[in-house]
Amino acid sequence: MGDGDHGRCRACCLCCCICCAKAIFNWYSFLVGVALTAVLVAAFGVALPVRAAVTDASLARLDLIDGGPRNGTAAAAAVSLAYNLSLTVVLRNRNWAMRAELAAPLDAELRFAGRRFGVARLADAGRRIAPRRAEELRVVAVSPPRGVALIGRGGGAREGALRGGVRFRPVHVGRSRRLEATCPVRVLMAPAPPTAPPGTAHLMVSDKIVTCY
Repeated sequence: MGDGDHGRCRACCLCCCICCAKAIFNWYSFLVGVALTAVLVAAFGVALPVRAAVTDASLARLDLIDGGPRNGTAAAAAVSLAYNLSLTVVLRNRNWAMRAELAAPLDAELRFAGRRFGVARLADAGRRIAPRRAEELRVVAVSPPRGVALIGRGGGAREGALRGGVRFRPVHVGRSRRLEATCPVRVLMAPAPPTAPPGTAHLMVSDKIVTCY
């Protein structure tokens, strides 16, 4: 085999090596592109909802006050609720690349046996929660000494309902989702203080940490 044949063989081997290297590079580039796309979709394409939980529920007062019959009928007995309570609500942003921002004020609607007795503002619109972070919101609600009337029909549990709106940045610009959660709180009957008005039923919280759903 002459020198010309050796040169042609070396050229062919070099071309084959270059082609193999290009094929391997293209294959790895394709895999990197697929992996990067999957990461971007997981990070920005799907927004996990914000989770809420009550981490501290304290009652200085929660009394059911029987005001006696109205209009001379026992069926129309007036029942009011006197309360002095504080709640710590934790909002957790589970997304690891997008921050959450309240698109509307976040209110806590307080209910007893399915009947509303108060509304408290937890946060104003624009409050931000960084990715993989949690925000603690504290609310204190106090009724007049004689309590407030329970609104609505009875039935159900003692609970707090959170209502607001949330949007995720930077991808979901201009799109917001409703933030709604119900936080059931168990209460127990307890002896009323000596200074309580006649017909008062005193209640105590049995759970300090409540999961909302």
